[in-house]
Amino acid sequence: MAHTSSLRFGASLLVAALLAGCATPPASGPTELTLLSINDFHGNIQPAKPTPLMARVPDPTTGEVKPQPAGGVAHLATALAQLKARNPNAVVVAGGDLIGASPLISNLLRDEPTLAAMSELGITASALGNHELDAGLPELLRQARGECGANGCLWPGYKGPGFPYLGANVLDAATGKPLLPTHVITQAGKLKVAVAGVATLDTPKVIVARAIRGIRFTDEADTLNALVPQLKAEGAQVLVAVMHEGGVQGPGSSANDPTYACPTLTGRVQDIAKRLDPAYAIIIGGHTHQAYTCKINGRLVVQAGSYGGWITESHLKFDAQGRVTEATAVNHPVLQSVYAPNAALAELVARAAALTEAARTKPVATLPQGASRFAKEPHGDSALGNLIADSQLAFARKQGPADVAFMNPGGIRAELVVEPGKPTTMSDLLAIQPFGNDIVALTLTGQQLWDILQRQLPKGDAAPRMLQPSSTLRYRWRAGADGNPQLGEILIDGQPLNRTRDYRVVVNNFLSEGGDAQTGFKHGRDRAVLGTDIDALVELLRDNPRAVLQAAPGRIVRE
Repeated sequence: MAHTSSLRFGASLLVAALLAGCATPPASGPTELTLLSINDFHGNIQPAKPTPLMARVPDPTTGEVKPQPAGGVAHLATALAQLKARNPNAVVVAGGDLIGASPLISNLLRDEPTLAAMSELGITASALGNHELDAGLPELLRQARGECGANGCLWPGYKGPGFPYLGANVLDAATGKPLLPTHVITQAGKLKVAVAGVATLDTPKVIVARAIRGIRFTDEADTLNALVPQLKAEGAQVLVAVMHEGGVQGPGSSANDPTYACPTLTGRVQDIAKRLDPAYAIIIGGHTHQAYTCKINGRLVVQAGSYGGWITESHLKFDAQGRVTEATAVNHPVLQSVYAPNAALAELVARAAALTEAARTKPVATLPQGASRFAKEPHGDSALGNLIADSQLAFARKQGPADVAFMNPGGIRAELVVEPGKPTTMSDLLAIQPFGNDIVALTLTGQQLWDILQRQLPKGDAAPRMLQPSSTLRYRWRAGADGNPQLGEILIDGQPLNRTRDYRVVVNNFLSEGGDAQTGFKHGRDRAVLGTDIDALVELLRDNPRAVLQAAPGRIVRE
């Protein structure tokens, strides 16, 4: 498949969009286009420890629906190769977050092995994800260009991913110009296809402020709509939008909806899709780690789950005037039992494992049980969220007074899985907390703390997504008669919250800067950086392996 670059660099590369709608009619007669997409890979090159994804799908042999190991870049490569063999002109794109928040096997090597592996998958372009910016734009640009910098690369022979990150809405705050390419034009059989990409407008809410200093993010739909005349002028016959934004489906939904109705789909994707120019033939998403095949106003809107555990295969048919006459999509689970590992990429993973083995396998403690990061009704807290908050409070109290700690659930990236009699390792813990966040102590009034707790309660039918508290905080809440949530009694160290006194609160630096829309923490006074989140967790588990037993849910209860 030939490639023509219409890449516009402002200061580098980022966020992507996929193939674009019909601008110039196809040359002759009906035409078809196949798109293969992945998203939110997050450096999960390894097949196990941790297993990238346990996909709950029918067993290929017995038909029994059960969780099965999926993902691993060597298995993903084989699955993509088989799909491309059936569709030789298929265009492969990604919805962002291919790196960042990665397991130790990739994280320790600055995600260079992941990007080296991605270069073997035939990806045309990727949208910029918020996690691609975790280490800042200059570092992403270095990685994308295949440069090693003054300190050299950690991956031998590193040459970059071989594709651009697209970020049409990622602008220099001073000049208003894009810092990354806005789109690529690629030839797919008879069709000239434009893939335009954007990052989520919410990037400033989900990343530390220092990583995006000097960057402004604009509305996804408005940005993509403004590109349409240029894409058509460049001769694109099909426009594809790729964005690092998506939706969430409700309980009981499936990765594949044969009706494409997706009645429980919610999230920002709905508004974006309804405002997006109909010139775009399809919207390929990411960010929410959901697998779905939907249609909004008749247009395909798809996402491929996360961690390389799924591939979305989308087919578009066009008439002689370039109109979409048929649009279908299916999410394929990348089951390790079905797709044999690609030998070259299995060897790449083995090399990365060898380079990181000493750090990854360093034992921390032998624990009596694991802990889940998922809360279950009527509780709003999870065992793992509680354990992390407990670790940060204990760490802070070694350095001074502290009353309560909070952990944001989105920062907990994996389960704590324990094998009986075997020590939990640094790799296990860094898979859970891969960001290297600082722990910050700050002072809030009781009223400010009450406001934070009230503001994070779910409204209407929204799923609860509570700040995970240390053992010193307990409270109950209920849905009011008007549908609005109401706080019940709040206890700190067994005493009712006093709205007029000061409390010393411990959070990570992401929350302290207002991350996850928790702007109340930005009011914190007398700030002190105490250390890192991973050091706190390691210390607690080494000092008290039974702390995992003391983190049982029940600190937040819905009445």
